[in-house]
Amino acid sequence: MYFSNKKHLLSYSILATSIIRLLGSFIEAVSRILIRKSMESAPDMADEVLWQIQLGSSVLQLLLICGVFYIAYKKLYRYKSLVDEDDRLEMGRLQQEMLGKNLSSLSADAIGQLLQLWAVILIGAETVYNVSSMIYRNFVMELMSVTEADANFVSLYNLTHGFKYLEMLTAILLGVVVTGIFLKDILLKLVASLIALAFLLSFGIFRMQTVSFLGREVGIVWTSVIFHLTELFGLLLFSIYLSRRYKGL
Repeated sequence: MYFSNKKHLLSYSILATSIIRLLGSFIEAVSRILIRKSMESAPDMADEVLWQIQLGSSVLQLLLICGVFYIAYKKLYRYKSLVDEDDRLEMGRLQQEMLGKNLSSLSADAIGQLLQLWAVILIGAETVYNVSSMIYRNFVMELMSVTEADANFVSLYNLTHGFKYLEMLTAILLGVVVTGIFLKDILLKLVASLIALAFLLSFGIFRMQTVSFLGREVGIVWTSVIFHLTELFGLLLFSIYLSRRYKGL
């Protein structure tokens, strides 16, 4: 069984998630600019007010994303329920013969599987990421209490910060690769591989750099930059690519 080429459940769900993420990141960025940290040399996560705002934003984003995928899956179930389960295979063959190019690029079952995959990544893996972020923050606070020299703290912070993003970035890239396998799309697999390579290089080679922004010294951790660009703008471009390149996805 196939859907119409005008129904885009998967790509629109990822697009909605990207928009929610962008809005959440904007709120967090404005908070960092407006709220003066208690310790200027410490990372943002060490400030209790900024941390509470980030935590609240993350919980709200997760709830909204749960709603997005719940609505998408309800629509998928409703469309599939129009045809009896025993008749769906025959319906798919008939649709291929009669409608041809007006069908979706993947069957309804394949779209449902990808929808579940991305729900697990963007909800389940994100939940694990938030929990690991809390654990990592406790580690950083302990590290600050025992590290006397700022240079030593910055070095250790830079070396360990990539672990915070490793699980979530791996989940996103695996999702892109699996989607590429379903669609037989080499470009998706290639892009995911290049991002993984860039992350590994930044994790092992590049050091934190400090720049001045709006009168404040901002430390740039390249693993963080690559992760957030992938999570925010990468998923946004990914969803647009799916909706433009493939029908009914």
